[in-house]
Amino acid sequence: MNDLLLLLGVAFALDLLIGDPHSPLHPVALFGNYAAKVEVFTRRRFGSSAGAGFLGWCLAALPPALLAAGSVLLIRHGLGHHAAAAAAGVWLYMTIALRSLVQHAEAVRRPLAADDLVSARQALSMIVSRDTASLDRSEIVRGGIESIAENLIDAVTSALFWAVAGYLAGGAAGAAGAAVLLRAVNTLDASWGYKNERYLAFGRAAARIDDAAHFIPARLTVPAIALAALLLRGSFGRTFLTALRHRHDHPSPNSCYGMAGFAGALRIRLGGPTVYDGVLEPYPYWGDGRAELTPGDLCRAELLAVAATLFFTLILLAITEVLWIQS
Repeated sequence: MNDLLLLLGVAFALDLLIGDPHSPLHPVALFGNYAAKVEVFTRRRFGSSAGAGFLGWCLAALPPALLAAGSVLLIRHGLGHHAAAAAAGVWLYMTIALRSLVQHAEAVRRPLAADDLVSARQALSMIVSRDTASLDRSEIVRGGIESIAENLIDAVTSALFWAVAGYLAGGAAGAAGAAVLLRAVNTLDASWGYKNERYLAFGRAAARIDDAAHFIPARLTVPAIALAALLLRGSFGRTFLTALRHRHDHPSPNSCYGMAGFAGALRIRLGGPTVYDGVLEPYPYWGDGRAELTPGDLCRAELLAVAATLFFTLILLAITEVLWIQS
């Protein structure tokens, strides 16, 4: 347990102090370039079928995970298990983005609080795929909160879940490998998981694997959001009720758990018709709370995400302790 605490502590400390450096040499950026080359190679040699897409996924996702696990194993053999845990924490840091999530939301909230809707729309367009040019104040806040809720699962809690699962299976090396693999899963889904002519077959594996990887973390994030709501004078009960009621009200099998959970926790209404590339998508509303949103709600959502991350980590540690006691 001490090594796991060290691992998590290093990851959170680095994310808090450094965050995402936005460098072309960052491992995630390098992986994106590598994945693009793998796609070109795979299509050229094996075509664009679903099978070729799965092969491409394996060629892209597995080597970085093996590299991370292998590097931690080498450090363990050379410097001991504490150094290995710290090294795994560095790898985990590269896969989580809690500080970045809050910073992007703040980039939307600050100009919005100053009634600069043009800058707020521009900042929101950097983190969402919806059309932002004609959004009003409340709709901008809604987009920001939905981005926080969805990315809390994709970029934070799923990485923590799989890092701890990897640690239970294979120690610090397993944690590093699992965390890096999860980030590869996210990146490949973002790159290949489209339902258009180019990726409908080739990207099918990337999309399905992404859905599977986030299945448990998305649902386990709901109680963490509910506990966090208690700290922010939100609603513990509404978090569960809203998440369960709307869990199927989104094309993704996982996204609505976070977004509907946030709506219930903050006693607000999210979702609703949204325009993407000029096409209106008739999404249902999530939650039955207040519909008119303010920049203060975006600030509350940021705090909720940070608190939910803390409680999610405590839940994982509690589960780990129970499993170790029983083993």
